[in-house]
Amino acid sequence: MRKILLAAAILAVSACGFHLKGTQPYDKLPYTAWRVDGGALQQVLENALRRADGKPVDAPQAQAVIAVNHIETRKDVLTITRAANINEYLLILRVHAQASRNGENLGTPIIVEVRRSMDYADSEVLGKQEEEATIWQEMRRDAAEQIVRRLAFLKAAR
Repeated sequence: MRKILLAAAILAVSACGFHLKGTQPYDKLPYTAWRVDGGALQQVLENALRRADGKPVDAPQAQAVIAVNHIETRKDVLTITRAANINEYLLILRVHAQASRNGENLGTPIIVEVRRSMDYADSEVLGKQEEEATIWQEMRRDAAEQIVRRLAFLKAAR
């Protein structure tokens, strides 16, 4: 009986279009060869393009350019305890990017904002620094993937 219920549950979830995060395929990118001006997001943006069947290339072979114009990072206090100690931080990464071809902008600027909360304790300062660095890296990767997903919605200029 359990096997039948498990099989029914799996079929119901798969029938509704459920996908685990990261398993949904990208839509087709309008161009395959991209020049990336990513600044601090250079490597993660190139990796996200490769996963989407795009190819980061040098300027002469590029069909289009994705340029990261501005990266803003913020670390705000999210919650404090009654003793006025910081209990939780909110990490915010905001990225402004623009796709272009032959100097002409493709669509509107792409603005991505990624937010994560991080618990904090004064007694675990060294461990929290490593955790914060890991969270920032994951946020940069998430922002790059969101930018590439939005590139898939651009129309190819003829």
